[in-house]
Amino acid sequence: MAGVLNQNMFSLRKLGLLLLVVILTVLIPTLSHADYTWTEQTSAGSRYWISIASSSDGSKLAGITGGSGTTKYIYTSTDSGSTWTEQTGAGSRSWRSITSSSDGSKLAAVVGTSGYIYTSTNSGSTWTEQTGAGSRNWYGIASSSDGSKLAAVAYGGYIYTSTNSGSTWT
Repeated sequence: MAGVLNQNMFSLRKLGLLLLVVILTVLIPTLSHADYTWTEQTSAGSRYWISIASSSDGSKLAGITGGSGTTKYIYTSTDSGSTWTEQTGAGSRSWRSITSSSDGSKLAAVVGTSGYIYTSTNSGSTWTEQTGAGSRNWYGIASSSDGSKLAAVAYGGYIYTSTNSGSTWT
């Protein structure tokens, strides 16, 4: 019986090794570094960027800045980062994280030090302070593709979720 088990294990190892060889020799070489390019976007200036979010097609971007002694605003772009707009409507705060719906219309951002969650339904033009989850040391936020479901984490605390774009939290 032990001999049969050893043969089956050996066969499974050979199959796994064969799959690995196929992946390494057939699938991976089809990806080319030439397919990916990076462009330095200098129009927003060199800042202490903290977090960035993107629409699914990459055309709408939202970023937050921070750092001791620096202006801390939300910036948005509607042309894949070629130009940026400082969104002062949400104020200068200790921003920590930002997220976006797949079309880039719904944004949510969290303030890191005794702050609130902020949401926008118009790509960052205007912002609403969401007090339902309380004032906390927020550390991160994530969004569903349609922006209706949000999840936020508080440093040293809990995970909070919303199913209505941030209006209420549990």
